[in-house]
Amino acid sequence: MPTAQNPAQWIEVGGHRSAGYAREVCPECPQDQEKWVTQLQEPPA
Repeated sequence: MPTAQNPAQWIEVGGHRSAGYAREVCPECPQDQEKWVTQLQEPPA
């Protein structure tokens, strides 16, 4: 399963629905892109 589908599946299994668009947030972006941290966020309703 693609990583981007994990939040959607978690919301559905929990009996919720999405309240908006998913987004990517990169709170840590050092020079070396291999060390980047990326969060996938999707608001549940």
